[in-house]
Amino acid sequence: MSSTNSNTRDILLSVELDASPEEVFRAVTDGTEIAKWLAPEARSTAPQGDKKGSIWISWGEGMSVEHELEIFDAPKRVRHPSGKNGETKAPLYADWSIEAREGGKATLRLVHSGFSAGADWDSEFEAHARGWKLMLENLRHYFARHPKKPAAHVTFTAQPKSEYGAVWSALLSKQAMGFESAPRPGDSYRITTSAGDALSGKVQMANGRDLALTVSELDDALLRVSLEGGSKPGSSTYVYGYVIAYGDVASRASALAQTMNKVIAALS
Repeated sequence: MSSTNSNTRDILLSVELDASPEEVFRAVTDGTEIAKWLAPEARSTAPQGDKKGSIWISWGEGMSVEHELEIFDAPKRVRHPSGKNGETKAPLYADWSIEAREGGKATLRLVHSGFSAGADWDSEFEAHARGWKLMLENLRHYFARHPKKPAAHVTFTAQPKSEYGAVWSALLSKQAMGFESAPRPGDSYRITTSAGDALSGKVQMANGRDLALTVSELDDALLRVSLEGGSKPGSSTYVYGYVIAYGDVASRASALAQTMNKVIAALS
């Protein structure tokens, strides 16, 4: 976190990718590529002459955004608005920069700037930071395991009337995901969900709000569940999850998402 303005703060993240700068640039600007790691639907237009390009991204009904591309310098940098400051309503900016590395790799850096610095906006800032960390892990996994393969990105949601801590415990329980013990990043797992599906793979993230798994049965597909809100007594928690499957098993993403819909429908 950093900022040159004492009233705002920025999210600063980077990831090294098994891809060329050109491939990474496409991943953050091309709609088909964006859908493999960031959101289920996306489309973009490149700048033409004096006309700026644009990018449209959707996470589902009522969760779509469209922005002009203020900087489009292939394959080095792209910058566009991404949200608004909670206090001033001034635009936030997502600024992507790409640097070539030896061995055909590239480093992708993200600066998501302009968040309100006040403590009242901690939850908003932390939710965005968590979300970007998860998305960059998705991108790293895509290039490491499934480069250039087609993908299916299918979501599932619920909104149990419980605080997020209780929802997290319920999610991991034998009555839902079926974990015998608390999952830890780097561990292997093997579970049978309450819907009867046997799943195994690696735990990539488990932090009390975000569960990130690979699924061996779908050729190392990605299974993600995130909990938003639910911080106050009596509040509800928004559960947002998705499956991203690649290549020959992409068509099976919908079936796993349907399973997860059944699993999270009973959370409380």
